[in-house]
Amino acid sequence: MRFCRPSLLFAVALLATGSQPAVRAQSDAPPPKQDTSQKGTRPRLISSPHASYPDEAMRKRIEGKVKLSIVVDAKGRVSDVKPLSGPPELFHAALDSVKQWQYEPPTHAPVTITVEMSWGFPKECPGPVSDFGEVSGSSGVRNDKGLVLSADDDPNWHLPPYFDEDRKAGVAGEMILALTVNSKGEVTNVRVVKSLSPHLDKAAVDAARTWKYKVIAGKPESLPDDFQLHIFYGATCRPQF
Repeated sequence: MRFCRPSLLFAVALLATGSQPAVRAQSDAPPPKQDTSQKGTRPRLISSPHASYPDEAMRKRIEGKVKLSIVVDAKGRVSDVKPLSGPPELFHAALDSVKQWQYEPPTHAPVTITVEMSWGFPKECPGPVSDFGEVSGSSGVRNDKGLVLSADDDPNWHLPPYFDEDRKAGVAGEMILALTVNSKGEVTNVRVVKSLSPHLDKAAVDAARTWKYKVIAGKPESLPDDFQLHIFYGATCRPQF
């Protein structure tokens, strides 16, 4: 069964030109150290692909800044890079990231500059000051008769949205839905057992009505039957460095 936390279960990269929440890459401020021989202005970053959060660093919950020295050639590509400081567990991903970056071709190449990437995990925080929201829940359900269903094979399975207005209003916590599933695995009825807000309740009910389950344990002939689904909503803030 899938247990899904859309976007935020894993820390992902946030570049200076991007919008994802957990890893940030940017030019140093104040203006970074540059090679004393360069005559042109600092080239503008126009493309900044990024590597995923390193597995080892994720397992160990390692966060921090990596500072790198990079050389931008006449075509605006990064021709050389070396780490200057930061957690060693983050070096490889930082190097893999900047090697793919593209700058506007500098007037006087090559240009040596320093850049910095910040890697971190979102933190729980009060809704009114939060940056984004997290929704988590399982694609599987089980009832007290030992019947277990899974929606893993349903390409339409997705958790409901967490609307900004609810998050900013401080609406967070657990929602519980009661689902009636028929012999075809279709959700024929959805009832809100524990509500969070009318807005979020409706979105969750609408999503659940589109799901299709299959039996993975228990007797299929016992369908239709009722199941409870628990969905969790939480507000989070970007890591601060």
